[in-house]
Amino acid sequence: MKNIIATLAVLLLILTGIRAESLQAYLSYAVFNTPDNTPYLETYLVVNGKTLKHGALDDGTFQSVIDIQVIFRMNDSIVNFGKYELSGPIVTDTSNITDNLLDVQRYSLPEGEYQLEFSIHDRFDNQQPIVSYDQFSIGFRKNEAAFSDIEFLQSYREAGSDELLVKNGFRLIPYVFNFYPAAINELTFYAELYRSDEIVGDDQFLVYYYIRPFEVDKKLDQFFYRKRVEAKPVNVFLNKMDISNLPSGNYLFVMEARDRNNLLMASKEIFFQRENPNTDFNMTKMLVSNIENTFAGSVTSRDTMVQYIDYLYPISTDSEKTIAKALLEESDLVTLQKYFFNFWLERNPSSPDQAWYTYKGRVDQVNNDFKSIRIKGYRTDRGRVYLQYGKPNAMAKSYNEPEAFPYEIWQYDRLNGQSARKFVFYTRDIATNDFQLIHSNALGEINNFRWQNIIYQRTWDPYNLDINVKPDAYGSFATDFYRQPR
Repeated sequence: MKNIIATLAVLLLILTGIRAESLQAYLSYAVFNTPDNTPYLETYLVVNGKTLKHGALDDGTFQSVIDIQVIFRMNDSIVNFGKYELSGPIVTDTSNITDNLLDVQRYSLPEGEYQLEFSIHDRFDNQQPIVSYDQFSIGFRKNEAAFSDIEFLQSYREAGSDELLVKNGFRLIPYVFNFYPAAINELTFYAELYRSDEIVGDDQFLVYYYIRPFEVDKKLDQFFYRKRVEAKPVNVFLNKMDISNLPSGNYLFVMEARDRNNLLMASKEIFFQRENPNTDFNMTKMLVSNIENTFAGSVTSRDTMVQYIDYLYPISTDSEKTIAKALLEESDLVTLQKYFFNFWLERNPSSPDQAWYTYKGRVDQVNNDFKSIRIKGYRTDRGRVYLQYGKPNAMAKSYNEPEAFPYEIWQYDRLNGQSARKFVFYTRDIATNDFQLIHSNALGEINNFRWQNIIYQRTWDPYNLDINVKPDAYGSFATDFYRQPR
């Protein structure tokens, strides 16, 4: 399930929360396929009923009405769209509205790259419609097994009707968020796998589903499950996972289909965040570590060890960042050495020292290449991305466009199972060398569909009504570089 919150653009509809009484709406979507290869996209919209205005009806009761428009564009051409109204329940008292509105829609879409425009307007509010944008792709290759998007669920039950919420005999209530607070202790999901029978024939195959930290490519053993499955044109997966002991942090929920030789047939993942203050970090394992004659024990200066631990910031999980911050404020050298040693032992049990030395070499490089007047290279946005994801496959640099601020566009051909992930950086002053990340299509990163507006504000202000003509070169290079960094 593609969740706008997951990319941090939050189709909380961008304008959510500008005023306390503003309309609050949350949108996510997921792409599925059919046995005859007719892809479709489902949208899942939840509207906070407390934030809706209500109009009076002739009989003295009240009702809310929302006007919604969804447009799917491919290369600036409209491929499909929806325009409809969503009505709330009729009430006699508007002072105590507690129910949210849930809306699910399906749109048939051929394969390709899409721009999604979503507009929502409270009919009884004098505010302008809220409009937000996103980009996505649809592609199910022939003669290959493929997963649908993963849909998070609030609940499910068996059902026999053909209503919109029913899929494969189950009524699915979507969970549109990618945030799981401490009060929610189960992760429930739905996904489909297509054409496994064409790949393995009558053989069975294995499906793994597991949780891994977003920052570290390591399966969490406590949250790893496997299932042997009979091959079908469409395999359906509907299950729950206990996450009561999952610590706070950023994670990926991953599904893999593997044949009898353990070769990967298909995979899919989805980003989510967990808040769980009830799960404490286990200090026992760290404190009993023997660091004598190790790379960590050889660091005898507390100041140096503090700096080395801070170097870990770009590749640390949220929980590790919290722990490190607390340790750096009050712990002695030996405790810091043990934390540092265990950090690398978790990532490379067979050779933690080599893992550290390799990473230290990359830190030295970014401190040289990306240092700015104010901060060291590893703390800059470019340094963080380079250390977290590695060297990009392509870098487009533009420092002298007359109409634009200096900018760079990086592309990773493959990134955590994602294809063609891009990062856009810009600076208002090239002398500082401090380029800020303003957009990425990678999971867990800031997402701004209108990132060109920021780059070209050097000569064009989209919010100034007196300057309503874009410069001739607006978007000419940046958009081209984004489509094909080089």
